[in-house]
Parts: sequence; C-alpha cells; structure tokens
Amino acid sequence: MNDFKLDNEPKIRTGFKVPDGYFELLTDKVMQQIPEPEVKTIPLYRRLTTWYASAAAVLLLAFGTGLYFKLGVREAQPDNLAIENYLVYQANISNYDLYQNLDEDDIHDLEQSVVISDDAIEEYISGQGNYEYYLNE
Repeated sequence: MNDFKLDNEPKIRTGFKVPDGYFELLTDKVMQQIPEPEVKTIPLYRRLTTWYASAAAVLLLAFGTGLYFKLGVREAQPDNLAIENYLVYQANISNYDLYQNLDEDDIHDLEQSVVISDDAIEEYISGQGNYEYYLNE
C-alpha cells in the first residue's frame, strides 16, 4: 500500500458553495414566506353586551346590598317575658349585679315604665308589719 499524506495531496472540496449575498437576503426571504396574521376584529355590539352585563351586575349588587341592610341585619331580640323568666330563674344574679349593668338611660326607662301609686306604696308598707322602720328612715 502506498503512503498517503494529506499535505501532499490536493484538497478535497465538499461540493457545497454558498451563493453570493445569501445571508444578507435570507432574512427578507424568510419574512416574505411567513403569512401575515389576520387581525381579529371585534364587532361593536359585542363590546356593548359586556358593558350592559357590567352595568347590570353593579345595579344588582347595589340593590342587593340595600335590601340586605334594610331587611336582614336586624337580630332577633328576646321579648320582655323571656328576659323576666331568665332573671327569675337565675339564682346567682343579685340586685347589685343588675344595677351594675344598667346605665342612666336604662334606669330612666325603668322609672317611666313602672308606675306605682302612693296607695300601692302605703299598702305594701302596711303589709310588711314593721312599717315604722320605713317611715322613720
């Protein structure tokens, strides 16, 4: 076999050659081949339905909030009979405890609602037996 030396032999060509100005024109050619995207157009009537829906939602929210505060916020309050029964059957509540929890407005309301005549007071004192003690106080 013969010795083969690359330095002495002629160079082998690949057979590929880039045309002149290929890379300068490549970007323009590629951009021409890409189809331009179609611009979506939204009709005006579709925008109006969005505005109508938004306005309806705001009105519904305002109306619902008004009704909630007008009708539904009140908590159920116990009636006077239930309060009296509670106080009667609670043995651990003294008059002093009741007095401590009343403010001036509550005391004034109680004075206005409880009307006791002088005759009723005299009858109560005379029924106690030791009315001299109450009269001399």
